[in-house]
Amino acid sequence: MADRDFYEILGVSRDASPDEIKKAYRQLARELHPDRNPDDERAEERFKDVSGAYGVLSDPDKRKLYDEFGEVGLRDGFDADAYRAATRGFGGAGGFGGAGGFGGPGGFDFGDIFSGAARGYGPGGRGGSFEFNLEDLLGGRGPGAAAYASAPRKGADLQSEVTVDFRDAVLGCTKELSLRTSEGDRTIKVRIPAGVRSDGKIRLKGQGGSGLQGGPAGDLVLKVKVRKHPHFSMRGKQLHVTVPVTPLEAYAGAKVTVPTPQGSVQLSVPAGSQNGAKLRLRGKGIEPKGKPRGDLIAHLEIVLPKAHSEEVEEALQTVQEALEGDPREDLKL
Repeated sequence: MADRDFYEILGVSRDASPDEIKKAYRQLARELHPDRNPDDERAEERFKDVSGAYGVLSDPDKRKLYDEFGEVGLRDGFDADAYRAATRGFGGAGGFGGAGGFGGPGGFDFGDIFSGAARGYGPGGRGGSFEFNLEDLLGGRGPGAAAYASAPRKGADLQSEVTVDFRDAVLGCTKELSLRTSEGDRTIKVRIPAGVRSDGKIRLKGQGGSGLQGGPAGDLVLKVKVRKHPHFSMRGKQLHVTVPVTPLEAYAGAKVTVPTPQGSVQLSVPAGSQNGAKLRLRGKGIEPKGKPRGDLIAHLEIVLPKAHSEEVEEALQTVQEALEGDPREDLKL
């Protein structure tokens, strides 16, 4: 699989200065931030790509590895010397990098080989798949093959999924998971951070497959599913809640009790509130680790009695007669 172009993602040239990279990142981060694009999955994915690209290009060491080796150079346990030894001879005269070889224009990306994701054409023709060992490719000859075969390599990353209740996603919690792998069954405890979003991912370093040749273990990547709540929803650090109020409470004003992550509070409903009105409770939202707590946004929902009664109808008739003019007078296309 071809590497992502982090420079293209940020919209900068490959010789961009650190200040130019930072400026491009800040502008894109402001435009794509989830708080400004609630429920926009495409913007959220682009925000993640931009953050990932900046995380590499803003770090001089990571940027140097990326420029020389591509994304394969950023992996845990990557051995630059072993990589160079294994690929030595592919770029010299008469090698794969010479005229008519693989290294010139139209050639292949050696990072694809080391990533284990060969983009090829299998024995069955286009669209097939095949696996190969770099030692086989090198014919088992020379120091390159031996160096790669004996180099420490990171174990495989494992994928799993965990489902949490909405309240646990808001407050954070610890979950005990049972994992079944090719190396046997095991149980681990996972800390779910406050404010985790549905389809968010948690990476647990060293909890994946065992490393090779003394290399580090791979990671466990957990995809989080958050159960929906009938009244609450999350948008970034903000917590949104639908608060039912009676017609009298909306008309005359009232204080109503609203649950928050920090406990129940009294919400002041102003007199004359309309259905769908939004009221903000500052500092009563989600508190991600290391960040200030967000706000709670209450959405008022005026409710009517479910059962029909003549008394209620007469009372509402009196209210309607007191209204001034047609409430739909300004309703125009």
